[in-house]
Parts: sequence; C-alpha cells; structure tokens
Amino acid sequence: MIIFISGASGYLGSQLVKTLSEEHQVFALMRSTSSKSRIEGVYADVIYVDENNVLEKTFAQHQPDIVINTAALYGRKGESFSALINANIDFPTQLLALTGKYNCKAFIHTGTSLPDCISPYALTKNTFVKLAQFNSDSSIKFVNVALEHFYGPDDDSSKFTSYVINACLSGDKLALTDGLQQRDFIFIDDVVAAYKVLIENIAKLDTFETVPVGSGVAPTVRELVEMIHTCSLSKSSLEFGAVAMRENELMYSCADICRLKQLGWQPAYSLEAGIKATLTVKWAAFNRF
Repeated sequence: MIIFISGASGYLGSQLVKTLSEEHQVFALMRSTSSKSRIEGVYADVIYVDENNVLEKTFAQHQPDIVINTAALYGRKGESFSALINANIDFPTQLLALTGKYNCKAFIHTGTSLPDCISPYALTKNTFVKLAQFNSDSSIKFVNVALEHFYGPDDDSSKFTSYVINACLSGDKLALTDGLQQRDFIFIDDVVAAYKVLIENIAKLDTFETVPVGSGVAPTVRELVEMIHTCSLSKSSLEFGAVAMRENELMYSCADICRLKQLGWQPAYSLEAGIKATLTVKWAAFNRF
C-alpha cells in the first residue's frame, strides 16, 4: 500500500516510517525545519509539507491508501495556544479533507487518552476528533488511536519516562510527587505493532472508531520510577512528595485493549521488559563515547 505518515520526524512517526517502509511505499511528511536524523537510511520519500501547495500535489500524484497522522504539539516548551490549534486541529483537518478528496481507504489519527481538562494539548487533540466525527465521511475509515503514555529508546527527553531514565543513569536527584497516579505505560514496539494490526484489519473496523492503545495495565508512577531506579542500578535519590500534585491531576488512566485483542494484537513487553530494553539501547549508546 501507499502510506502517508505525518509527523515523521517525531519519535512515534519515525518508528512507524521505519517499520512500515519494510512492507509498503511510505511517504514521510514533515516540516522543512524538522530533523531527518531519526529516519536516516530509511527507504521512504520525505515530503516537506510547509511548502506552498505541496501537500495537495503529493496527494494528487501518489493517491495514498492510508494516511497516518502522528503530528502533535504538546505545549511543553511554552508554545502559544494558537500554535497548538494549528498543529493539533488545523493541520489534521487539512489532512483529513485531502484524505476524503482523493478517496483514501482510511485516516488513522494519533489521539490521546487524556481528557480535555488536563491540558491545552489534550483539549486540542480531542477537539479535532469531535470535529472529525461531526463531519465524518462514510466513504473512508476514521480510526482515532487513544494512545496512552508510550516510551522507548530515543524518545524525546521532555517525556516523563525519558526524564526519569536519564536522571537515574546520571545519578541526579529526582524531586517527585507522591507518585500515586496510575498510568498505562506502553513500550514503543508494542505501539508500532498495534498500528500494523489496525492497518491489516482496516476492513473490520467501523467507519468511525476510537481504539484505545496501551498495555492494559496501570501501575502507579511511583512503581514506574522505582522500577527504572532498580533496573538501571541507579544511585539517584528519589524524593517522593517533594513536588505538589497538580490541581487537575489525572489519578487513573488505563487502556481497555479488548478491541485490539479482537484484532489479534497482544502487548509483547511487560513494563519491566520495556524498561530493560530501553536501558540496553541507552547503555550501548553511552559506551560508544
């Protein structure tokens, strides 16, 4: 199949480009200011979508079967609300419109499991899905991936799991909340495998469907941190309770993975196995220097 993947310079997007390009013709959509380092050496066509009219020209020329949107702006660096709207609502709306115009089979959107009230990121992500449902085109499949907290080697350092792993490896002190929040942490390889299963089973999915993607298990944040600390043989000081809990903190989030299991997917990594796999890659990279 011909597959367009937006946000291809990001961690999830680049991993999907690497894996899906082994079986399909993949076009990696990204901004011209984004780095291609994560997909260097991968057999995929890179399209810079911020150049005038290039996005529609690419759709018209290559007629994709499936469009996967992984583009996102989290707001972790103080980006404006208008920037979040542009990245999380306006851009995917443009992609979806072209998906319908050029008769693609499916639009797979990377959404979030977080409720609107948690952050502007969650609000804008969820708003796009609501708008897409309101204007749904029955001729194409719309799949909203309600993604839990994914992690793995080479993930962004701003992510919580990356922050904890890097701090533990460096021996830095970690000031944390009580860590009683329960979260579903899923290893990147399991996330990519879930997308592959969705692609392979597009015909079995509803016209508009939200599919939760996670491990199906929700340890506490404290349990995650302590496991990383143990597996990394860290000497870091873990100061639980040193940071106050946010007012609107979400205390429980866990994916119901029944739908994915119906389609033949099972997570291959436990939390411990995923952390150890991440650490193995990080240790190997560290030993090269």
